Amino acid sequence: MIGPPPSISTECTSSSGELLDRARELVPLLRANAAETERLCRLPEDNVTALRDAGFFTLGAPRCAGGPEVDFRTWVDVVAELARGCGSSAWVATLLSMGAHWTGLLGDRARADVWAADPHAAVCLNPNPSAGGRAVDGGMVVSGRWRPMSGCNHAQWVMGGVPVQDEQCAVVDRKLVLVPMTQARIEDTWNVAGMRGTGSNTVVVDEVFVPEHRILSLPRALAGDYAPDHSDEPQYAISASSLVAVAQAAPALGLAAAALEHTLDVLGAGRAVGTSIYQNAIDSPSVQFDVADAARLIDTARMHADRAVRDMEQGVRERHPLDLATRARIRMDVGTVMRSTQQAVGLLLDVGGAGGFDMGNPVQRIWRDLETVVRHQILSPDLSREIYGRALLGVEPQVSNLI
Repeated sequence: MIGPPPSISTECTSSSGELLDRARELVPLLRANAAETERLCRLPEDNVTALRDAGFFTLGAPRCAGGPEVDFRTWVDVVAELARGCGSSAWVATLLSMGAHWTGLLGDRARADVWAADPHAAVCLNPNPSAGGRAVDGGMVVSGRWRPMSGCNHAQWVMGGVPVQDEQCAVVDRKLVLVPMTQARIEDTWNVAGMRGTGSNTVVVDEVFVPEHRILSLPRALAGDYAPDHSDEPQYAISASSLVAVAQAAPALGLAAAALEHTLDVLGAGRAVGTSIYQNAIDSPSVQFDVADAARLIDTARMHADRAVRDMEQGVRERHPLDLATRARIRMDVGTVMRSTQQAVGLLLDVGGAGGFDMGNPVQRIWRDLETVVRHQILSPDLSREIYGRALLGVEPQVSNLI
């Protein structure tokens, strides 16, 4: 007979204000290590230790498992603050925290597997059903590859998508399986222009048995159907698809803010506009216009992110899944965040001129990070527009199941 799951520590109960203060305190460290983070194509150990100890790899973990169980506004604020120091570090923190949230949808036994011995244990996540699996007595046997898998170098567990096929090989369901990293291996496949430090390599599993209590239904998770299983944990009433989109947009807010901060510092120190009459760039109307427009675009991004968070939190308070119209608008808000921050950083590079592309200038790294992230499938501004337009016009079917 299977006994009760091991007890789980409940020590981590940090307040939202404390978590945000911790994030601010880490910005200088993350900023100082940003170039090294890129060179390594993974987070330096100093970053990993600081983020892990602060609880930023488990923002989505339930309090009963030792996690902070933060409200979603705090999650977004913390990640945006971390991105002021390093976009890759913020991306890893939010992706691992998403893994913690999705793990929390499982029952007590799975939670204990992950967090009983270590409340800071991290779960990397890729829900795309790119591995294969077959049903066996008591669970599934899984083989395949998940790519990209952000933060896998710093995770103790991996959660990946697996399609379920019928006898005619048609996909009839999709599952998420939770596997210890000791039963997986990492292939070094991450070589990109931006977000290099996320170490989003490939995780490979080969004939790994996954017990039933560590298998999640992806359609149920996306539909919010696990909420009744956790009636005393309101955060699991949140729309999982909306969470994925807004959480992954949060680093863009901090990246753009950091670019503006750096540009203002450079302009404040005084520099001329070459081949012009302006010995001090701040006297140039074109510089003034670009800075004003960049700040406006960053404010626009923040306001749309805030509205998306507000809609999600209302769903949590009312304990019901958001309707399609609201979820589609959240996707549109995410697209607006990405396009606005992308345009803002472009304007700030214009202000800085060709010198902004010096490899020692942080704005060029921010630009590369944002140009990479904005093309992520769930953050795409154009796909977001299509989703929102179809929802407004009542056009079926929708173009994505992640709405």
